Amino acid sequence: MFGLSLKSKDRDFKENFNSFLQNKNSLNNSVKVDVHQIIESVRNEGDQAVLEATNKFDDRKVFSVDDLKISEDIIASSLDRVDKKIVDSMYYSLERVLDFHKDQLSGIHLNSSKGPIGRRSRSLKRVAMYVPGGKASYPSTVLMAAGPAISAGVDELFLTTPWPHGSVNDLTLAAAYVAGIKNVYSIGGAQAIAAFALGTESIPKVQKIIGPGNQFVAEAKRQLYGEVGIDSIAGPSELTVLADSHSDPITVSWDLMAQAEHDEMASSVLVSTSEEFITEVKSLIKKEVPLLSRSSIIKKSLRERGAAILAEDTEHAISLVNQIAPEHVHVVTKDALKDSRGIINAGLILSGSDSANALSDYVLGPSHILPTSGSSVFNSPLSVEDFIVHSSFINLDESSKLDEYDELVKNTSILARAEGLTAHAISAEIRKKKD
Repeated sequence: MFGLSLKSKDRDFKENFNSFLQNKNSLNNSVKVDVHQIIESVRNEGDQAVLEATNKFDDRKVFSVDDLKISEDIIASSLDRVDKKIVDSMYYSLERVLDFHKDQLSGIHLNSSKGPIGRRSRSLKRVAMYVPGGKASYPSTVLMAAGPAISAGVDELFLTTPWPHGSVNDLTLAAAYVAGIKNVYSIGGAQAIAAFALGTESIPKVQKIIGPGNQFVAEAKRQLYGEVGIDSIAGPSELTVLADSHSDPITVSWDLMAQAEHDEMASSVLVSTSEEFITEVKSLIKKEVPLLSRSSIIKKSLRERGAAILAEDTEHAISLVNQIAPEHVHVVTKDALKDSRGIINAGLILSGSDSANALSDYVLGPSHILPTSGSSVFNSPLSVEDFIVHSSFINLDESSKLDEYDELVKNTSILARAEGLTAHAISAEIRKKKD
């Protein structure tokens, strides 16, 4: 079922493993050109370019951006079309997300100073969140994106999501209502990112764009970074499971299938020290997949992006996981907590069999918007910190100690003259307090 099976003792293991990582994280260069053209058309033509792209790519027939903005009445009426149990679960999820992120915010020293030198902090005022809406509905992403932003004190939240063929996505609208988001647009793809990054006649320019999307959305965020802030460049979702002979093959099999059902590009990887365990997991997946509603998606995902890797020992297995640097890693070994401490590269580390990735996708609290494609080496999950910016603050006034101030002047002068910046040196020297 897995498209790739590797054994660490094989002579060509390192080459094949590196090739797997390279292919998993590779980009489609043709997308870059297409996205650039969309961005430039939005930059130059504004609303008209957004309308043309939406009509073309989402098979819509809209004539004004007003037709793309969803009224508050329509957002509210979505609750009548969604099962009350689902809405109640949305409120439950949002409450846990808010609790988690408000607690994180309380632990951040926002405004700090050491004497006259410190920093000042502020929340972003205007943020757009992108929510996928093509092959599946992701109301959970609305809650996972909005929660940290609300907790951080963002003033205006905009939500944009595609409506292919003009189909209403009631689950996404209901989640927007639950999160208190009033500005919702039915725009998807690169044109949505460009519209909110650049601003048009009818669509406001925001300070930051967050949320996952397809390769066109990811590439648009990449190209527009610098003109607008972004959370990360999200690729396909990923799960790596670290297991041994003591792990439960049933729960591991279902975790890997759950990951693969996101879409065909999702990556499910099993790293284990037990060949027998890998064989059992493969057998269970082969048996269960045909019975699932998204079986064709799961099969393609596992075949094209999945891998089963046999490691020499636990230390080697942990090393492989850190090289993969996955979005999610689930450690289900006998000593899961101990082994999880060795994982340094992952967006989310789940320790122990009961810490199911499915739970983290919906209700545990931390945002499920996480670094992908190996970027967990240098990037972090979406959090309140993504919505707070800091300014360093300096107030050297008459209360400054004269001796200390003159030491600042002296060393500034020395360093400035060493760099040949004479005006810098003189600018400091003329402020010397004592002769």
